[in-house]
Amino acid sequence: MIVIVCGQHRSGSTLAWQAAFELLRSRHSVSAPMGASSRQLWLHALRPRHVRMMKVHFSPSLRSKVFPTWGARYIYTYRDPRDVVASLIRKGRYPIDHERRGPTGVSAIVQRELRGDKFWTRREHVWIGRYETISQDMPGMVRSLADFLDITVTDEEVERITAFVAPERQRERVRDVASSGIDPGLRITSHHITDGREGAWRTTLTPEEVAAIEAIAGDWMDSHGYLRELPPR
Repeated sequence: MIVIVCGQHRSGSTLAWQAAFELLRSRHSVSAPMGASSRQLWLHALRPRHVRMMKVHFSPSLRSKVFPTWGARYIYTYRDPRDVVASLIRKGRYPIDHERRGPTGVSAIVQRELRGDKFWTRREHVWIGRYETISQDMPGMVRSLADFLDITVTDEEVERITAFVAPERQRERVRDVASSGIDPGLRITSHHITDGREGAWRTTLTPEEVAAIEAIAGDWMDSHGYLRELPPR
């Protein structure tokens, strides 16, 4: 079986990755190397006794036929698109005049994320997690992922995994990889955490950037319960 963690950028996909990996390795033989060819994806999907995990974010170069249906499970996370963009800006330390800033720059980011949303959520076997929910209820996330992966967990296991993925542990890991840049096993980078608060976009984005994001993602935001800052045009 292959388990593909494929959330939006900066939406808690690493959190879901770590929880899923801990759940799976308690019951299965699991490997999680960096990268895999399309042929490898299909081959590993055909191996029920071994689980191969991979983590990928959407890019326009991806093709749906590369990703198997049988023997595959997809774990997708999403977030307020304004916070996705703002977190990417903080991670990249992009100044106001950077090409990824301004209405044009943020519009390109949002368009990519919305294309990815359609790409992943149309998979047959997909778990979908909302960042604002899973970050506030990690035990619930662990139990939900366990159900999705057909794993029975005890209260003690849920407590252990919740502690393993807790924010304070993540901050420790960020400090630990300050020199190397990344922990490939945990998928933690030195810029992993910028500001995990809901609505932190208000201190990062300009009014023009907010307007551009909402002009593109407004309907998607409405359908996912995110309140717009500006009235629809």
